[in-house]
This record gives sequence, C-alpha cells and structure tokens, in this order.
Amino acid sequence: MKKQVCTGLLLLFTFGMQAQFDTQLSNYWAAMHYYNPAYAGQTPQLELTGLYRMQWIGVEHAPKTGIVLATMPFSFFGREHGLGAVMYNDQIGLFKANVISGQYAFKMKLFGGSLGIGLQGGYINETFDGTKVHIPNDNDYHNSTDEAIPLSEVSGKSIDLAAGIYYTDSLQKWYVGLSATHLIEPKLELNETYILDVPRSYYFTAGYNIPLSNPLLELRSSVLLKATEVSSLSITEDSMLVAVKPNSFKGLLTQTQVDVSLRLAYAKMLWCGLSWRKGESVILLLGGKFKSIEFGYAYDIPVFSDLIRSTSGSHELYIKYAMDLNLSKEKKGKYKSVRIL
Repeated sequence: MKKQVCTGLLLLFTFGMQAQFDTQLSNYWAAMHYYNPAYAGQTPQLELTGLYRMQWIGVEHAPKTGIVLATMPFSFFGREHGLGAVMYNDQIGLFKANVISGQYAFKMKLFGGSLGIGLQGGYINETFDGTKVHIPNDNDYHNSTDEAIPLSEVSGKSIDLAAGIYYTDSLQKWYVGLSATHLIEPKLELNETYILDVPRSYYFTAGYNIPLSNPLLELRSSVLLKATEVSSLSITEDSMLVAVKPNSFKGLLTQTQVDVSLRLAYAKMLWCGLSWRKGESVILLLGGKFKSIEFGYAYDIPVFSDLIRSTSGSHELYIKYAMDLNLSKEKKGKYKSVRIL
C-alpha cells in the first residue's frame, strides 16, 4: 500500500505537468500568439486578449487557466516588426504554474504576402502545495511522514524559449504557422528531491476563409496540430521511487492533439460553429465582434472520451479589445477646433 501511495503521487506529478504545458485551447485561432510568437504584430492594431478556461466541470481539482495576451506592430528603420506579451496562470490539483513571456517578430514581404519570424523568452514558476496532501493515518498501511511525499510547498523556476514562423496572404484570407515551445526543455527543481521536466512541443496551425454566394456569409476553417512528449517527474535515488524518463520510450509517450474547426460568420460580426478534437471532444463555438470588442465562447463535450462519465464538459471564454495605432503625420492637425480634441 505504501508503494501504491507513492506511485499515485508520482502519477499526480506527471499528470499535473502534462496538463499544464501547454494548456489546450478551443478558441486557439483567437489566441494565436499563445502558441506562436511569430504572430506578434500581425494586425495593424494594439490587441489585448483575456481568456479563461474551466476544464472538466464536475471533476475535483480539474484544470483552471487564465491567460492575458498583448500584441502590437511597430516600424523601425523602414521595417515592420511586432511585439507581444503572454502571461498565464494554470492550476490543476495541487500544482500551479505562472508564466510571463515577451515576444518579438520580424516581418517581411514574401510572395505577395507577409512572413513573420518570431522569438519568445520568458520565465516559468511551478509550485506544488504539499501542505494539502492528505495521507490516511493508519500504521498498518500508511506512513504519514513518508520522505517520498513532499508535505510542504515546493517550487521551481526556469527560463523558457520558443520560436516560430507565420505566413499570411496579402488579403489575409488564409494563413499557416509552425512553432516550437519550451525549446531548451526547462528543468524545474522543486527541491533537492523532485525535478520536473517540461517537454518541447511543436505546433502547426492553418486557416482559410471561404467566401459564399451570399456576400454576408463566410466559412472560416482552421486546424491546430500539436505534438509533445509526456513530461516527467524525476525523483532522486534517496527516495523510494525513480521516475522513468520519457526518452526511454520515444514514440510511445509522444502525445498528439488535432483540432479541426469550421465557423459560419455573418457580416463579419457574428459567428457560430463546431470543432472536432481527435479522440476527445465535439466543441460548440459562438462569438461576435462589435466595433473594437470581440468575444467568444466554447463548450467542449467529451463525447469520444471516458471523461463523459465524470464531467458535463469544459467552458472557455475570451474577450479581445483592439485599438488603432495610426500615428502617421497625416492624422496630425486634422481637427479644426480644440473643443473636439
């Protein structure tokens, strides 16, 4: 029983890290630079996005994620560039991750469209609250002071890097992107005993807007492909258990995620649609855009997963604000009265 408790804790560590790097998003197309730093500065506006996801409603200690994104373009020496920022807090069980990252993207004209090449640097802080670990007090089966189980709050910090490329046509009807996150595969030393390995992940995104015979209607198709190794917890030889590195099982412990989405937009203001996530969910998508405000909602129904027995689904909501950044000289002095400045 003692070994089973430790094994369960080990699985909790592995599951927690697997869920937190990186969070799966159903509105991925609305938070593109969360996955790809090359998207920074893609639009001519300052964009601020807030997203909140509650996963697996009804499951105790299920993941909850809050994300804040910012991006803006700027010109320097006659070249176009982009800046971005990513901040998110992710909590699952007794784990909590806080990430802050900055992004830079270089833009160039290519084949009549725009190519972005982006880099990202950031900081990860991962915490495990061992004060909330409960071990039954039973001398026959359990040891409440097992050294293999942390009973205090432990945390680890590391820098993090990502890179990507992003291309869109001149009319921005279609796009394609490729990126890699956690390039240096950070190791988070929670204490002298526990080390969490953050796996490298690869993303492919693409989308195409299909005009219909009715000029007010448009089909927006998109896809997200993700490949990542399962993260692991390493426990030193002084403890009862030693985690097996995923590198020992390359191919067997590589996870893939496939999202395919189709949304019908009306007058570029309202949309609804569906997504399919391979082996897991059907997702209902709703959203709208009014002037500078855009919002969207996603409801995941895990019809292809055994989770359907334990949860009613997942909820995700985002809101985005866009502000024009036209600071050209042509705008200066256009007002004729100080009363309307």
